[in-house]
Amino acid sequence: MPKTYKTEIIGYTFSELSDEIKQKIYQEEYDKFSEMVDFEPIEDSFREDLVQRFGARPGDLQVAYDVSYSQGSGACCVGELDVETVFENFVGSYFAKLLGLINGGWVEIDSIKIERCGPWNFYSHENTCQVEIEYTCDSNEVGDWDGEDITELEEMLTNAIREELLSLHSGLQDHYEESTSFEAYCEAADNGTIYTEDGKVVDPAFIKHAHAYDGYQLKLNFDE
Repeated sequence: MPKTYKTEIIGYTFSELSDEIKQKIYQEEYDKFSEMVDFEPIEDSFREDLVQRFGARPGDLQVAYDVSYSQGSGACCVGELDVETVFENFVGSYFAKLLGLINGGWVEIDSIKIERCGPWNFYSHENTCQVEIEYTCDSNEVGDWDGEDITELEEMLTNAIREELLSLHSGLQDHYEESTSFEAYCEAADNGTIYTEDGKVVDPAFIKHAHAYDGYQLKLNFDE
């Protein structure tokens, strides 16, 4: 004669588990959980800043970063900057001689770009990129001018870009720490998943059509 077998499963939502079990699940799932961090809002803010301050071309700007705290971690970027925007925001009276040569038509700035430098195939920090300026000049008109102003401007812009990248990396790390914290995991884990008391996930197929009822644990005082 056919027999009917019934199994009782005591299920818990994540918030109902003990703190010890929650921590255990968090540690086990940390690597997978950390891969879900969305850095796009932080990166987008950096891109917008470079567009406004340096005239970076959005479609040309490439950003790379590493938030692992390992050697060489950091942020870097490459891309072309708008010459007019750079000169408007960064070139002041200190570069009066260069401005005079440009306004006189004897020096022409062809492009201003952020390029990779150093051991960039291994690292992604701010010191693996620098600003390079390409220019042409009328050697018959510039006299003994040797382009030293261009070199100084490159160094100034490189330092400014690197400051932006340091700020970006700091923001990325803060976002990563916040997004992968135990508190963030607890909030994300309350998604309808059912666990056993020791933290094992209950296969949804086992309880899909099951009859569920609330259970109550009574505290018994055996001292009386």
